[in-house]
Amino acid sequence: GMANIVIVEDDIFLREELQNILQKEGYSVVSISSFDTPIEDILAAKPGLILLDLNLPSISGFQICRTLKMKGIGPILILTARNQIRDELHAL
Repeated sequence: GMANIVIVEDDIFLREELQNILQKEGYSVVSISSFDTPIEDILAAKPGLILLDLNLPSISGFQICRTLKMKGIGPILILTARNQIRDELHAL
């Protein structure tokens, strides 16, 4: 089947909003809502695209991003409410 869009976002309202929009467009979506083992959960979801929030509880989005990159998993779109452009550039 089609690859999943995996949403990694701890804000429940934003997460559900994104999921609804994407599903209405016909995409297959998996949301990560527990952040104990996010990397394993993302890999298990067979992502074709990852929407990653940088401000997560218990683990840094940067760390997740780095680890996924090392495993050749992507593409990754960064979601962030932070205003510092520096963080976004760092993520790239």
